[in-house]
Amino acid sequence: MAKEIDLSKVDEKDMKDILTDIQNDPSINKPTEAEVNEATKEFNKKAASFNKKMFKIGTPKKADAIYVFVLDFLENHVYWTKNGWMGVLKMHDELTESKKNKKDKDAFVVGYQALEFLFYALTNPGGTGMASAKAIEKVADIYIETMELAGKQLEKARKELEEVQFLQEKVTAMQQGFYIEKEDGVEKEEESAFAAPTVDDLLTKE
Repeated sequence: MAKEIDLSKVDEKDMKDILTDIQNDPSINKPTEAEVNEATKEFNKKAASFNKKMFKIGTPKKADAIYVFVLDFLENHVYWTKNGWMGVLKMHDELTESKKNKKDKDAFVVGYQALEFLFYALTNPGGTGMASAKAIEKVADIYIETMELAGKQLEKARKELEEVQFLQEKVTAMQQGFYIEKEDGVEKEEESAFAAPTVDDLLTKE
C-alpha cells in the first residue's frame, strides 16, 4: 500500500525533506492501482444501492391515507412551471401503480428523486380562489404530517447522497494521484460527476 502523508500534521522543518523525497520518488504518497480499483468498487456499490433505495414516509397504517392525499394533491393542488407537467404525470402514474400493488404491511415509499420532487411540490402548493384554499384546509393535518415526514426522510437521504458524492470525489482524486480525507463532514468540490439533481432535473426527468 502506498504511504499516506497528512501534510497538515507535518512540522515545518520536516517539510523540505518530505518534498525532496517526493521529488526523488514520485510514487510516494500516491494511490496504487489496487487502491484505486477498490475505491471504485466501493463507490459503484454505494451508488447502485442508493439509486435503488426506497424511502418510507409514515407507517403502514398511514399508507393508504398518504397515498390518497398525495394523489389528490398532484391532481388538484400541485404547482408546476415549464416542463414540470411531465414530472407531475410521471409521479402520479408511479404512485397510482404503487397504491394498487401495495400490501397491508407496506408503507408509503418513494425513491430519492421522487422524494425530492414530493417535498418540493408539498412546499410549493398552487391554487386559485377560496375553493382551492378550503380544499387544502380540509386536509391540513395530513398535509403537514406528510410534509414533515418527507422532510425528515429527505434530510437523511441527502446525507447518504453526500457519502456517495464523497466516494466519487475520492475515486477521482485517487485516479489523479492524490488522497483526500473526510474531515468535519463530507469534502465538497465545485463540480462532481454525481451531483444531486436540481429541481428542474427532477421535474423534467423522463
